[in-house]
Amino acid sequence: QIRVRIIEGRQLPGNNIKPVVKVHVCGQTHRTRIKRGNNPFFDEIFFYNVHMTPLELLDETVSIRVRKTSAYSQGCWMPVASSGHFTRLLRNIPVSCSSVFLVMRKWLLLSDPEDTSSGAKGYIKVSMFVLGTGDEPPV
Repeated sequence: QIRVRIIEGRQLPGNNIKPVVKVHVCGQTHRTRIKRGNNPFFDEIFFYNVHMTPLELLDETVSIRVRKTSAYSQGCWMPVASSGHFTRLLRNIPVSCSSVFLVMRKWLLLSDPEDTSSGAKGYIKVSMFVLGTGDEPPV
């Protein structure tokens, strides 16, 4: 099981925005509730039940995107700048581990992948980890 907790956002650009976070993992997508403001507090956990070996997870990615909706934005998506690939995170952990801890309460930089020179578009705080059968989640 892969668990992704979307905690909060900070410094999201725009006025009168209503951001929502979209998380895509292993062909499954979840969205947070729409919040208001540039520093929204989400505190939502998404569960992704997958049947893969740790080696198969090396080819999977996590996509976290923030959508700001307002009268002017027309619902543009701002993807996370750091790629969110499991590959980078899992390769440093022995495959024999049954429980793979990934990220705990870390801020990810948001940017526009279509315009890499545009700079930061805010931040999103997340926790992500993988649990094997019978594993207890970290507190």
